[in-house]
Amino acid sequence: MKAEAATGKAEAATACAKHGNVKAEVLTGKAEVLTACAKHLNVKTEVLTGKTEAATACAKHGNVKAEVTTGKTEVLTACA
Repeated sequence: MKAEAATGKAEAATACAKHGNVKAEVLTGKAEVLTACAKHLNVKTEVLTGKTEAATACAKHGNVKAEVTTGKTEVLTACA
């Protein structure tokens, strides 16, 4: 689980540095986390929250890394 989240977070941060396809990268990372946590009931809400925060931050090209980290932390917490 932690490896999946770290991979998704790194992919999203890398894509945002290019200011291009971060939304697709964030979706990929979140999908990986969701798949790993399919048995948990509240993970879908956490994933949507984190994904929205990351996409919003990337639109500003500023704090997406912090937002993605926050989203991943929320998902990990929900799946713990």
